[in-house]
Amino acid sequence: MDIECQRVRLHEGQQVIAPYAAAIGVPGDPATATTPGVYFVVEKEKGPIENVPGVFAADIVLFDRLNGVGLHSVPMHASGKVLDSRLGQPIAAGCVRVEHSAAVFEFAKVGMWVYIH
Repeated sequence: MDIECQRVRLHEGQQVIAPYAAAIGVPGDPATATTPGVYFVVEKEKGPIENVPGVFAADIVLFDRLNGVGLHSVPMHASGKVLDSRLGQPIAAGCVRVEHSAAVFEFAKVGMWVYIH
């Protein structure tokens, strides 16, 4: 995840095989910022899962279990209707929203490295 460009890039070796628009957490507050670092995928959950009352996410790729942070879909209603489709700007609450979250979910494997920079 490239914080400056708001892009998730999937790599095979040194080659980027797919770039996707994303939105990181809002900086400046430890409760909402996406913290740079080197992580690894610890869990995957197809979802949708309700992460706050009335707001669901799908295609969850958890990489920071301690803080409950991962990559996932844009927020949606229980019916699947998108609640906020904004990407390309810090808008999330710590996690990384990503377009084409299903493709990212399928690509990710438990134990795979995740670089947030």
